[in-house]
Amino acid sequence: MSVVVEIKKNGIIYMGADSQVTKGGTRTTLSNPNNYKIWAVSGADHALMGCVGTLRAANIMKVADGLIPEIVELKNMVDFKFVVKRLVPRMMEELEGYKQLTKNDDGMPCMDSSFLFAYKDKLFSIEHYGSVIEVDDFCAIGSGAPEAMGSLFSTVNVDDPIKRIQDAIKSSATHDIYVDYPIVISSTENTEFKVFYEKDLAVDQQSKTSK
Repeated sequence: MSVVVEIKKNGIIYMGADSQVTKGGTRTTLSNPNNYKIWAVSGADHALMGCVGTLRAANIMKVADGLIPEIVELKNMVDFKFVVKRLVPRMMEELEGYKQLTKNDDGMPCMDSSFLFAYKDKLFSIEHYGSVIEVDDFCAIGSGAPEAMGSLFSTVNVDDPIKRIQDAIKSSATHDIYVDYPIVISSTENTEFKVFYEKDLAVDQQSKTSK
């Protein structure tokens, strides 16, 4: 499993994720940018998506075209209604095309993965059955989410969202065997990605302590 964390701050959404993937009893670190668990939405500005679950689902959604039509962006129509009625069905259609949807006991189609979607200052959590929650402040998904959320609640008075995400994922990595460094962080402001390694964060913490 994994952890993906998002924070809304001053009209910007910050998103971070760990870099470990597991298969059976083995684990691998995803260092290539094409393999990050968070990514900029193809063909859109100021939009990010993150995934926990199957690597194949993340692969498909990373390269999916037309998730946010240009006219929707131009008219500033990316909102809760758009996500529920257009984005989620489009995601499920894309996954179904590659046989990545399953069915529950009632025959309802569902995804094997959960997603976080951020656009400008809006933040949404998309669960397995396509249910959508608009998030007001922060959230986390994945096996490391309980530890990450505990950290986020304890740092609500910390002004730096990057530091809060680092601490949240550090907490997950400490207590969840399926979460590990490096930490990858981006934002809807510029969708550029920064990578933070455990040794770098340890050095930074020691520097602050010595002061």
